[in-house]
Amino acid sequence: MTLTSNAAGGGVALRHATRPATVSLPYQPESVAAARCCIRAKLHDWGLDTLVDDALVVVSELATNAVSTGCRTRMIVAVRRPAEHLVRLLVMDGSGAMPVMIEAESDATSGRGLAIVHRLTHGRWGVTLLPFGKIVHADLVITW
Repeated sequence: MTLTSNAAGGGVALRHATRPATVSLPYQPESVAAARCCIRAKLHDWGLDTLVDDALVVVSELATNAVSTGCRTRMIVAVRRPAEHLVRLLVMDGSGAMPVMIEAESDATSGRGLAIVHRLTHGRWGVTLLPFGKIVHADLVITW
């Protein structure tokens, strides 16, 4: 965070650095908690505590999907601020298998993750295929 002079009001305004956060994690279930920790810390640094709950659910779902791919390398989890009003969560894995949003049965114990991501992001999520895997991104809108 940096302090800047507010010439119009004569006071001091706080400006949060928008430097992104990125972490490389093994494909293990405990990596989901590490991904959440990274995202929580960065959103707190940016003063975006109101987004934490939704962001943690989204990154949990995306990282859990990455863990389930069975890849043997490492996944990358990142958070960015591509615009003042937007936070982008990204999970890169080594699998070319595309995520599929399904309608899980009411008694199903899994299969609702991408539907939850879709709802929390208002449909602002997608996939970029890479030669060595994919990046799944999900955008959360900052409301002031």
